[in-house]
Amino acid sequence: MDRPVQSRINTQIYEEASEWFIDCRAGDLDEAARAEFDRWLRKSPEHQSAYLEMAAIWNEGPILDPTHRWSVEALIAQASTDCANVIALDRGSRPGPRQPAPGPRPTQAVQPTQANLPSTTVQSVSMADSGRPVRSPARRRLLAVAACILVIGGWLTYLRTPQVLFETALGEQRSFALKDGSTIQLNSLSRVRIRYTDQQRTVELLQGQVLFNVAKDSTRPFTVLSGQTRIKAVGTQFDVYRKENDTVVTVVEGRVAVVPPPLSVDSPAPPENPQFLSAGEQIAVNPRVARRIANPNLAGAVAWTRRQLIFDSASLTDVATEFNRYNERKLVIDPSALGTLHISGIFSSTDPTSLIRFLRNRPELRVIETSREIKVESNR
Repeated sequence: MDRPVQSRINTQIYEEASEWFIDCRAGDLDEAARAEFDRWLRKSPEHQSAYLEMAAIWNEGPILDPTHRWSVEALIAQASTDCANVIALDRGSRPGPRQPAPGPRPTQAVQPTQANLPSTTVQSVSMADSGRPVRSPARRRLLAVAACILVIGGWLTYLRTPQVLFETALGEQRSFALKDGSTIQLNSLSRVRIRYTDQQRTVELLQGQVLFNVAKDSTRPFTVLSGQTRIKAVGTQFDVYRKENDTVVTVVEGRVAVVPPPLSVDSPAPPENPQFLSAGEQIAVNPRVARRIANPNLAGAVAWTRRQLIFDSASLTDVATEFNRYNERKLVIDPSALGTLHISGIFSSTDPTSLIRFLRNRPELRVIETSREIKVESNR
């Protein structure tokens, strides 16, 4: 689960996210309610973030709370003992900001399905003529309070977990041995956060590119988080490159499971649909699609470990992106040169002159060097 360093989402948004999460878990949403939920999600990125945090912490409860101190039943009981959390039951109105249209609305008694909710949450509710079940305000508020406490409790446990931050500067590469025998090798301008517990080994790739060599431990899965993308392994070697718009995973040895982020806000908590990759396979994942790379350039993916840049019909834009990860003096591609050619070859990541010399020898290009940049223009 990808968690921001500091959550700034206000309490009201968390409470609304709690109510929506409870409704979704209980299966209480008809078509009109789903449309309303969709509008709520699209209203603000903070709404989406709050809901995803709620869903992730709920799903990862056993990891965040191995002693089960934050059970939902206990939290509801705890919340109900505080009279400030209990409000009078008004059967003629609907709770929260989602009020029905004025006018007579006949009701009838129904019983919601349990749908994985604890038995203490099941009760008689009223159904408006739209067909949407409505919980009592008292119970809804108790559940919202309990869910918020669950989030806070999970966060406290999460933040108390020992963590280590590794990072590299421009042009720097470093290797680290982890306490379980795994090793990680960081490329230039990379940063990771390591969190180990008795149940889980987690690495957050905050920036850049890392080659993982994972020690086998079937009792503790090894999970890499890159944005909302998760990569799970037990014992294997794989490379993860977090780019600006996507994450590229390359498997060198063994097998990994790649879990893409939710594909749509219409399905904010879908079942996991992992894609399994074996040695020699590569996948690029972004919020819209997970795309397997046909005939991947595996040598190029891990060439950085040998301080090389290997390009296979790469555009000038891609060449500049890789070059600039290692050099203070940036390679700048003028729009006039875009689309003029694609580059294939092997170059040194520590010696910029090898690539500059190659570009100068291209008759369709003009290279202009200054103390601050290397500009490439079209020579036509």
